[in-house]
Amino acid sequence: MKNYIKAVFLIIVLLFLVTFGIKNNQPVRLNYYFEWHTIDFPLYILAYASAIIGIFIGMLIGIHSRFQQRRKIKILAKLTDELKAKSEKEKKEEQRPEEQKVDEKAEETQKENFSDNKAADEKAGEDQTATQIIS
Repeated sequence: MKNYIKAVFLIIVLLFLVTFGIKNNQPVRLNYYFEWHTIDFPLYILAYASAIIGIFIGMLIGIHSRFQQRRKIKILAKLTDELKAKSEKEKKEEQRPEEQKVDEKAEETQKENFSDNKAADEKAGEDQTATQIIS
């Protein structure tokens, strides 16, 4: 559907340009500074040439601003990456104390289990010696 709309719009613009050229075909002589004269041109050619030159100048200005924007985008992308890396580093540092707490709890549990096992082993050893003495 977009292609049809574009085609219709293009046909309308082309018809406007052709009819403008037909209606404005009077010869015109341009006078430049220092009294330089040119050959006679039809008015529509001068109008089209002026429009094309204006479009070209606008494109040049647009290209310059686009390059400036691309530079800014690269700088901002680098800054964004640096900030992301910094925030991830800070998140990891914040998680470390929590991990240390978890590790400390795990060590305490292991110590308790070890001391419980040691106490159980000592008790079992006492029971064995008691049975040996009795027998």
